[in-house]
Amino acid sequence: MTTNGVQDRQVRGRWISAGSAERNLGLLRPGELAQLRMLGTVRHASAGTVAAAAGSQVTEIQIVGTGELELRARLDQGRATMAVVRTGGVIADIPLLLNAPMPFDAIASRDTELIALSRGRWTELLRSSPDLALRWMTSIARRLDDDRRRLVVVTSKPLVSQVAYLLLDLAEDGPAGDQVVRLSHTTIAHLLGARRQSVTRVVGQLKGHGLVDSRYGYTVIRDPGGLREVMGSEPLP
Repeated sequence: MTTNGVQDRQVRGRWISAGSAERNLGLLRPGELAQLRMLGTVRHASAGTVAAAAGSQVTEIQIVGTGELELRARLDQGRATMAVVRTGGVIADIPLLLNAPMPFDAIASRDTELIALSRGRWTELLRSSPDLALRWMTSIARRLDDDRRRLVVVTSKPLVSQVAYLLLDLAEDGPAGDQVVRLSHTTIAHLLGARRQSVTRVVGQLKGHGLVDSRYGYTVIRDPGGLREVMGSEPLP
């Protein structure tokens, strides 16, 4: 399939670990989440609730037990979504290590269960489990590596390839056994540093080629192989 007529202008995006819980932020396994519920403080955040505010002092990490958070940066033109964190994902670990304030607003995009661990409890946990400490280090390294890869995508590929890359990266299992991306076109545009109208046009063109099916608030992936063709080569080896 050709992508002539589908390509849009290249846009420099603002990517901060947009690849979410599947590989990068979802470092905790179901059994470990159950144990952490006993060790930490369990909180429930309704959709739209701010779980952590940008600029606030970080005294604990928060783990997504179930649900989803969006990390949103405060920009001059308003908030922009920078990352999505799902079940097993964690926020605030890097700021806590750096003694830095929370860089983003963490907002529940679905009803979400959070498990909070204080600095002392988290440090004690890592000391007691070398396997978990190693996986945590690997998680941070993967987040940084994904930042680098996505920076290459948004600075070297046309918008259609960026959208294909993002849809493949953030897909999750849908109720019918298919792959879906439960993000609005506005959120996709934020993640790519693009205009919503441009993203909507590209998704419509991908739909016209039978690669996706766009619904209100989410996108169904119909042809992953076709999307990979549109995406082109991987950004880095």
